[in-house]
Amino acid sequence: MIGKNMTATRTHPVNNLQVLLIGIGGVYNYGCEAIVRGTEIIVRSEYPDANIVYASRRVADDRKRLEGSEVQIIERGSPRRYSAKNICRKLLSFAGIRWAPMVESLGLLENVDAVFSIGGDIYTLSPTADYSMAFPKFGDAARKRGIPYVLWGASVGPFSDNPKAEIVFTKHLKGLSLITARETATVDYLRSLGISDNVVSCADPAYVVAPEIKANDMRQGDKFTIGINLSPLSICYTDHSDKEAIHTQAKTIEGLIKAFDARIVLIPHVVSDFNEGDDDLRYLRKVKRAIASEHQDVLSLLESDPGFVGAKKELIKCNLVVAARMHCAINALAAHVPTILVAYSRKAVGMCQYVYGNGDWVLPLSEFSKEGVLEEKVRHMKNQESEIRDYLDKRIPEIQKDSYRPLRRLKEVLGHV
Repeated sequence: MIGKNMTATRTHPVNNLQVLLIGIGGVYNYGCEAIVRGTEIIVRSEYPDANIVYASRRVADDRKRLEGSEVQIIERGSPRRYSAKNICRKLLSFAGIRWAPMVESLGLLENVDAVFSIGGDIYTLSPTADYSMAFPKFGDAARKRGIPYVLWGASVGPFSDNPKAEIVFTKHLKGLSLITARETATVDYLRSLGISDNVVSCADPAYVVAPEIKANDMRQGDKFTIGINLSPLSICYTDHSDKEAIHTQAKTIEGLIKAFDARIVLIPHVVSDFNEGDDDLRYLRKVKRAIASEHQDVLSLLESDPGFVGAKKELIKCNLVVAARMHCAINALAAHVPTILVAYSRKAVGMCQYVYGNGDWVLPLSEFSKEGVLEEKVRHMKNQESEIRDYLDKRIPEIQKDSYRPLRRLKEVLGHV
């Protein structure tokens, strides 16, 4: 039975189904790469002849990074700073009038049978952030044309600290064709807003990418090895300056080296040559330089920019991983590597609960550099490493099956049942 919010206004072809993926800034973010690759795997399991189209703002770079994928990459276009719409929006803002015009071209909807929104941060909001309905309006435009708009593998909200945003997003989300939610915190929050008929719980699409790469298939080295992922965003959640934050994080890593006689591998999961503020690689270079010279021989940095699958091949060499980027954590967990999620948003908290069934292995980013806190968390995980690996051996295949759960409801939305 198709729910009231999922009514398909026209039947979409089973053969040569065309799906548009849109919403991410580029697959230089390995998590976004994994979402594209994982979505292709999931959709093709039901629709092997589907034409999956990804609208990109960085076509040449994304095409290179998605090598081996059969996803078609097209130009999305970038909002123009001095466009008539943007100038009007700015002028109206001076008068206290909020106007967020749709910036996506409706030409992207030509011959499309379904739109998947795959932008992870479009439907979440930090307490200090403003909100925009510019992109969601593209989804509304698709639905008005009889094209299902699916919020795919999403985390949503909370918008509780911004009541206006909560009202606007609630109305929009209730009308979506389908929401596939990747953790129970999102499902619970949506239910609290009265949104459930069009919601399916599932696992993040990244879990099904390169499932054959698993830690249990690799021989562990003699030296206890910790993989660490930190990003420039981590500075935003401290009271320190950039220099102070890097210094304190470096000291924390030095503490791990000394406490566990450990080898440390610094693992970027977003590599951006055009935006240093979103580039893990340049940030981790600074952290590495800040670590005392006597520890440099047990410290390495993954410099090669290998993408999601390449990073997974490094993650499996670690005894455990400490990850700030949620998709770095997912990458390690999917490879059965015990992982501590460093949380700067509710997404990590929800993911920890989803994978482990509890919040034991999540660490608020604000506590990362507090003396002894991370060291104690690592010690607990080290002591339980064997048990956690056994648990992940059983849990991860279940999660990977969950990634395919939305397909039945997707078929209903498309009118194929």
